[in-house]
Amino acid sequence: MRSTTSDSNSRRSPNTSPETAQRILSAAVAEFARHGFTKTTVRGIAAAADVSPGLVIHHFGSKDGLRSACDDHVFELITSAKARNAEYATMAVQMMFGDPEMSTAVDYLVKSLLDPSEHGQRYFDHYVDLVESYITDGFAGYTFRQSEDPHGQAATIAVMALAPAMLEHRLHSVLGTDDTAETMTRLAPHLLDLYLHGALESVPDNSGLRDEEP
Repeated sequence: MRSTTSDSNSRRSPNTSPETAQRILSAAVAEFARHGFTKTTVRGIAAAADVSPGLVIHHFGSKDGLRSACDDHVFELITSAKARNAEYATMAVQMMFGDPEMSTAVDYLVKSLLDPSEHGQRYFDHYVDLVESYITDGFAGYTFRQSEDPHGQAATIAVMALAPAMLEHRLHSVLGTDDTAETMTRLAPHLLDLYLHGALESVPDNSGLRDEEP
């Protein structure tokens, strides 16, 4: 007796397969990262994925629907990569940011963070919420100091974590680096040191001034 599942798979059009949807998604991430969200068109994404514009709409409903899917895909990609490389070892950081797919994802991230629209805000909100969950539950074996304002703490950590991507070209100039992988390899040990130990070695001793106050 032949499997009905096998029959169903054999009758399914290649254009409706999950592989086709993934190809469209990958092409869309690259197009959005290269051209920005306003200038990128469904027709351009379809051409990059070698499908028809109608097929893009079939899988994702609209350009906004596709962008939301791209947001989730890039977010998961970067989050998973960070979890795998949480030790901030130099070689791990080089491998993470030297990967072409990751490089495209970071470009997409920057475009999203610089987008003033509500859709652009969605990405940053998502990131802050994720960091807040790390503060509560820990991340890759690390635990965080608890704050009376965990949302504010999460927003502060998110800003620090995202700043290298947003200031990438400035950092290239300051550090003399050539690409994201080289820049992040240079910054990684200092970021980890800030997370673990803070930035200040000592603070001013104002005890004498306090004693003199009426």
